[in-house]
Amino acid sequence: MKLGLYFRQAWYNLRENRVYSAVFIAGTALSLALVMAFLTVLSARVVNTVPETHRDRMMVLNSLAENTSETYYQSGVTSKFAELFMQDVPGVVAWSLTNNAAGGFVVLESEDEEMTKVFGKCVDMDFWKMFDYDFIEGRAISRNGMVPNTAEAVLSESTAMSLFGRTDAVGETVYYGGYTLTVCGVVRDVPMSAAMAYAGVWMPSSLNTSEGFSPSGLLGMGTVLILAEDKSDFSRIKEEITSRVSRYAEANDMTLELKFFDSYRESLFTWSELSSAAYTWLGIGVVLIILIVPLMNLSGMVSSRMDARMTEFGTRKSFGAGPRSIVAQITGENLLMTLIGGVVGLVAAWLIIVLFSRQLNMLVPGSFLDNVSDVGLIPETGFFDFRDFFKLWLYAALLGIILVLNLISALIPAAKVIRRPITESLNYKK
Repeated sequence: MKLGLYFRQAWYNLRENRVYSAVFIAGTALSLALVMAFLTVLSARVVNTVPETHRDRMMVLNSLAENTSETYYQSGVTSKFAELFMQDVPGVVAWSLTNNAAGGFVVLESEDEEMTKVFGKCVDMDFWKMFDYDFIEGRAISRNGMVPNTAEAVLSESTAMSLFGRTDAVGETVYYGGYTLTVCGVVRDVPMSAAMAYAGVWMPSSLNTSEGFSPSGLLGMGTVLILAEDKSDFSRIKEEITSRVSRYAEANDMTLELKFFDSYRESLFTWSELSSAAYTWLGIGVVLIILIVPLMNLSGMVSSRMDARMTEFGTRKSFGAGPRSIVAQITGENLLMTLIGGVVGLVAAWLIIVLFSRQLNMLVPGSFLDNVSDVGLIPETGFFDFRDFFKLWLYAALLGIILVLNLISALIPAAKVIRRPITESLNYKK
């Protein structure tokens, strides 16, 4: 019964002091919304999520440097590198060599002469072991489909819709760069936050024509993806492959050095000026600033409001109201406004993510947009979608933290009210 009374009193005071209540609720809601949007985008890029469900066990080898007495090259790797150094590495469950088709964007044409320009990726058979794509229709590329004469392709649902006007496109024919490909599968659109898995079309690696441009034939445009049994094997895997490369280089009188060979998380920062640790601390700092600064201002508002109501509390104490009753009233008012701010913040977080999806895709280093920004082409599909990554439990946890901090900010002035003598409270600022 008393709890209901405290909330009715809180609701009455909220309506009586509308400006104060509106500022308090807006401050709480904005803090929650901004932090939730930031953490949602970050989680979409870092934590395991479809189709990159093994991020915590993945390694990425982006580059190799080759140095002889006359030349120096540094780039990605070729299938020759993979054949020489990636076979039967202890601790490796699977590995895959991938290339961006034609440097990235490709033009596809249907039999009805419908054309679309999408991001293309050339993949091998083991590529499909690295990721968990959601197939709407069909299957992955078969072994027979890896041969140029019988080549197959997997399309994203948006690409299938663009070419055929429907997603059930298995068996349809697609033309690319003089090749004829049969559509063997259609997958649900991949968000660009999953940069390693993202594409509009996946084609056989046999169609890749950019193999090898260094004297050794080891350097090209490929990236090696490695799936380890456990993340504890990362050091052992890196040491084994590095040792194999060193022995080969010594035997062939050259210098080979693996570059940008890191865990999936570290690979996000390959081309960034920030390290993984620096970005983590930066993220923590951003969250703390967004949370703490408004809460400090709200705490000052609560304290000022309590001073203005000192006579009211003195009157209540003179009529027998005890410390527990005073504290319950103050915390009840604070709790009600925080919960209202939490509901408003939930709606605001959803709106921020929906309305500013393109801007949010640029927040995290290593995103797909980082890789194609210099090309000048940005796909219309694959942008961040809050429905896939928005976690209510995470929002509830943030709301819990805000609730505790707001209650603390209310209890401090409440203690000040309780300690003040009744006569002093009644004559406060008179």
